[in-house]
Parts: sequence; structure tokens; C-alpha cells
Amino acid sequence: RLLLLCGYPLFQFLDMLGELKFLSISEAALLNLSLLTSDLWATIFSVLAVGFVPSTLYFVAFLLIVTGIILYEAAPSPLGHTTPTDIKINAHQFESDITERAGNISGNVNREEGNLELT
Repeated sequence: RLLLLCGYPLFQFLDMLGELKFLSISEAALLNLSLLTSDLWATIFSVLAVGFVPSTLYFVAFLLIVTGIILYEAAPSPLGHTTPTDIKINAHQFESDITERAGNISGNVNREEGNLELT
């Protein structure tokens, strides 16, 4: 029992870390579509361990989910650049926005690193 009580939070933590990593490189819609396929593992267990074979509608539904994932990934993202690795901040544009809003504040931009230092 103690192993189950300690193991469950550990695996939940690992699951959340995996989802965070996945969301840093992909989109939430793909994550949701992929989570729909998690029932496949339960179905495989029920077929192999218990001998229960699901109805034909299960396999039709699973095929539709896999088709949805393939179609979703075949097209470019509908939102454009949405992941943190795709977003790049243009330091020059950032500098001009800041100076327009700040008025008399002067700023130094380190163009190599993309940092803005306000003085």
C-alpha cells in the first residue's frame, strides 16, 4: 500500500513534466488528440489479459482519432507561431516601442544578446 501511495504522486509528477515538455514543442490541441488514444492501452490489456474484445465501433472511433491527428499535423498551425521556441523578439522593434511609450527614458540595446537596458 505504501508503494502505491508513493508511486502515484511520483508518476503524476512525471506525467506533468512530460506534458510541459510536450507543450513547449507542440500545441495543446495535439496533446488533447493524443490523450484520446490512451484508451488503446486499456483495450490491449483487456484483449490480452481478460480476453474481452471491444465492439467494431471502438475500432472505428480509434481510426477517426488517428485520422484527426494525422490531418491536424499535416497542415500548418492555425495560430502561426505558438510555441516558445518559435517566438523571437526583435530587439529593434522592442526598443522603438519602449522609447515611444517612455518618452524621455533612454535605452541601450545589446543587439547580439537581444537585451534592453533602461537607464
